[in-house]
Amino acid sequence: MDNGSDAPGTILTECNQDLRDRFETADLIIAKGQGNFETLSDAPGNIFFLFKVKCLVIANLVNQPMGMQMLVDSKSLATAIH
Repeated sequence: MDNGSDAPGTILTECNQDLRDRFETADLIIAKGQGNFETLSDAPGNIFFLFKVKCLVIANLVNQPMGMQMLVDSKSLATAIH
């Protein structure tokens, strides 16, 4: 689904109303790409992130080497990081 923003991730305040409405009511969100991981990792909801670790900052955050393919659940991420 197009988010209506030119940002490399999903910055909810910059997205179209349709996406924000669907985001708020979704039972499950699958967000693809490191940009979405970076911009939505603190967002509320049941979010699963699919991405490839492409920089050292994210590698350190998820405690994995660069180049690793990741599937991360926002709920387990919140527990591990916060």
